[in-house]
Amino acid sequence: MSKKMLSRQWLAERPYIVAVVISLVLVLWMVSGASGSDAAKDDTAQAHPQEHAPIPKVQVETLHAQSVFDVIGLYGRTEPDRQATVKAETAGQIIEVLAERGARVKQGEIIALIDKNDLPHRLVQSKSLLAQREIEYQGALKLNRDGYQGQVQVSTAEANLKAAKAQVVNIEIALDNTTVRAPFDGVMNTRYVEQGDYVKVGDDVAMVADLDPLIVRAHVTESQVSNVQLDQIADIQLLNKQNVTGKVRYIASVADDATNTFKIEVAVENADYQLLAGLSSEVEIALEKTDAIKVTPALLALDEQGNIGIKTVENNKVKFTGINVVKSESDGIWLSGLGEQADIITLGQGFVREGDEVEAIDAQAAKG
Repeated sequence: MSKKMLSRQWLAERPYIVAVVISLVLVLWMVSGASGSDAAKDDTAQAHPQEHAPIPKVQVETLHAQSVFDVIGLYGRTEPDRQATVKAETAGQIIEVLAERGARVKQGEIIALIDKNDLPHRLVQSKSLLAQREIEYQGALKLNRDGYQGQVQVSTAEANLKAAKAQVVNIEIALDNTTVRAPFDGVMNTRYVEQGDYVKVGDDVAMVADLDPLIVRAHVTESQVSNVQLDQIADIQLLNKQNVTGKVRYIASVADDATNTFKIEVAVENADYQLLAGLSSEVEIALEKTDAIKVTPALLALDEQGNIGIKTVENNKVKFTGINVVKSESDGIWLSGLGEQADIITLGQGFVREGDEVEAIDAQAAKG
């Protein structure tokens, strides 16, 4: 048998040797291919140097601070200076109603009349009895001075006299109570009775509200209450867009347990009763002056921690500055914390972060 045939027979009996050889050939081929690829990459890198990402452009506007009053902004509600529900103080039928619903009334003005029934006759009777008791008392005094009656009879006659006087007074009060009057100047907002109704003692007759001054009730927080003083001026915008001015007349000394806020009251002159109670209102109380920059709310941004602020450009770098809202107006908000002036990003702020390098373009020049 030839050597060639013996070699084939030997390899056939040992197939793993063939597998090892084939594996080594594949590995050598892959290594040589990777080296060639790296060399090709190096040649490409040398032929085409790495290109830098373009610097983003943003529009900026230089805004300057102005002196404005720092304010406390509150939400409140108008309410009467005082109101009272007038009740019947004697029983009887309503024989006449003189004040209409919504009418202005003066203190002491008659609202309604209650039937007097037999009260006038009882008053005549009580006065007659009072006269009799007066005579009896004077007679007892004379007999006591003459020694014919003791002190007990005098005391009895005196007690009877006082009881007669009290009875007369009670009937006179009952007669006076048949006339229901307004307790103070105001408007009769509600009338609970009509002519012919029967009322008992304690039944509601009318509700009178005093709207001059009109009171705006609001609540301030713990951090705000120390900045509010009595007689401070407050600007108020009512829900119907009326703008009025008032003065702080009351500051609660104890916080509300539920909200931990302090109630305040602002008094607004309302002599003509044109301002109504029950309207929602926005209250602004001016404090000290502060430097602030006015911007549109659309320029406000949030940083990665969720803080609110403004993105500006300093030395071609984006800077995020936290701000405080001094006050808001219909066309913008006033912010403190930006210094005397700031280059505020007005376009493109949503695509850059703090620390990014940018190319700042003046907004006015861009518009031109």
